[in-house]
Amino acid sequence: MSTATAMRFTAIPMGLICTAALLLLMATLIQTNYTYIEPAKPVNIGNVVMPELKVEVVYDSAPTRPEEPPVPPASPAIEDPVQVDTQGPNITVFRDPSPANDSLSINFAQPGDYLPIVKVAPQYPRTALSRSIEGEVVVSFTVTATGATRDVVVLSAQTLDGSPTSVFNRAAIRAAEGFKYKPRIENGVAQEVHGVQNRFLFELAR
Repeated sequence: MSTATAMRFTAIPMGLICTAALLLLMATLIQTNYTYIEPAKPVNIGNVVMPELKVEVVYDSAPTRPEEPPVPPASPAIEDPVQVDTQGPNITVFRDPSPANDSLSINFAQPGDYLPIVKVAPQYPRTALSRSIEGEVVVSFTVTATGATRDVVVLSAQTLDGSPTSVFNRAAIRAAEGFKYKPRIENGVAQEVHGVQNRFLFELAR
């Protein structure tokens, strides 16, 4: 018998032995000590009734109504412009008796020239009113082609005793910005007028 034949007959039994050993090893690995655990019995919990809660809402005390300030007496309406028809300048005077505010505007009335239509009386500044300050302000502005005013600047401002002050400037500028004019007409076209001046006089009612 040759060596090859002998090895062939020897290999068959060895293969069978190895296969059996592997099967035995796999069976050993798969086998576990499994212990059956009986599941716990469910616990029966009765209906839970929550107690009724009372919620108490605490509000801040209601704010007290502020005392209404006394209603000031109605200011008298601004009088209509007083037109002084003379050979010289045309003077338009607006008066507000309480407190007195005089707005003087001097213009040369010419055919087609600009004319004031609406002039707003300035509000008396509270600071000046509380300190009993009186004064005057001269402003300059441009009358546009639509009759409105723009580029209002203060030329001079002083108290009636001649001391410089700026307390009336803002009130004078705001009033001048509310002026309305009939624009100057030249050859049928509205023109702007620059350097128009207006004097505001701030006086307390006597």
